[in-house]
Amino acid sequence: MIWVFRLYVLAVAAFWIGVVLDTRRKQQRGEWRLGRDAPVLPDLPWLRVIIPARDEARNIGDCLRSVYAAGHPRLRVTVFDDGSADGTADIARALGAEVEQGDQGALPDGWRGKTWALQRATRGPSGQGREEEWLLFLDADVRLEPGSLARIHSFAVAEQTAFLSGFGRLTMESFWERVIQPVMGGIILSGNPLHRVNDDNEQEKVIANGQLILVRRADYEELGAHSAVASDILEDVGLARHFRKNGKRMRALLMRDLFSCRMYTSLEEIWLGWTKNFYVGLRKKPLVAVGLALFLFLYNVLPWGLAVAGGIAGGEWAVGGVGLLLIVQGARLYLDTVMGQDRLYGLMQPLGSLMVIGIVLDSVRRVRMGRLVWKGRVYGG
Repeated sequence: MIWVFRLYVLAVAAFWIGVVLDTRRKQQRGEWRLGRDAPVLPDLPWLRVIIPARDEARNIGDCLRSVYAAGHPRLRVTVFDDGSADGTADIARALGAEVEQGDQGALPDGWRGKTWALQRATRGPSGQGREEEWLLFLDADVRLEPGSLARIHSFAVAEQTAFLSGFGRLTMESFWERVIQPVMGGIILSGNPLHRVNDDNEQEKVIANGQLILVRRADYEELGAHSAVASDILEDVGLARHFRKNGKRMRALLMRDLFSCRMYTSLEEIWLGWTKNFYVGLRKKPLVAVGLALFLFLYNVLPWGLAVAGGIAGGEWAVGGVGLLLIVQGARLYLDTVMGQDRLYGLMQPLGSLMVIGIVLDSVRRVRMGRLVWKGRVYGG
């Protein structure tokens, strides 16, 4: 038994030390990052920002104000109001955005709500004879930093990138956000290393973030626009795969200095949002889902239990258990510092991991039952 314990301690300690060293190396090199020092090209082409919004009255005003302050010389902003009942459209109009109106009608067969909204939004009139060369799909809960739009757009133009997506800074205010969201973010980024995601020959590890996606309009329309991913729950990843599969350059970058997003505000939103996406993101592979749940338990939760048990048993059990816990929590402290997250909540890592395990397993259940719920709509898996 003691040999199993020793091997476990070594494996978990080696993993977390490796995570810290890899993160430090990437920080020093600035790999796959786009920040405030990114250059801005002169004479950028026209950019159309499209914000799909369904009952986003609490978000749309701050989002639009951040867009207008984000700095772009040729900008048009469209809000597609997808049947809102909370005054979203009125707020958008008052702030000067063009509003295209959806309705509360049933979705066409084979379409999801967001993909149908974006498909209709991009088919709207170009306005004053302009034909925008680039489209930026932006979620209403995104807040852009000043100067960010021109920098993001300049990168795509200079690098001849047809599809560009970014991972911004997570804004977390409630208890459950601070407990669950860092664990979720860590899983997504560690499971999709950006050196592979941004390899033009890579077909398996492709990821995108629907909060912010920039596409070259000619390529987007050539590939069928959002009709190509009409039925995808994860339309952002599906669209990125579609671009990559068809030989278009796509990139996903860390943009923590350029935008932020508060994804969810309550435990209910967190649970429904992630159960809608997570198992689909694992490509509906049950063994992968079970393996992830087991990994989270062994590497994030069990060290706490062993530290308590070791303290009671004493001897080598105490040294190994407490020592392992210090390594695990030291690694989490370092990662929270790097990511600018509340370091106190790193102590909640076992609780956050247990909640994520529950979300993963519930996501499997909901997808297999065809009962995915989001913003008043029920989707099949």
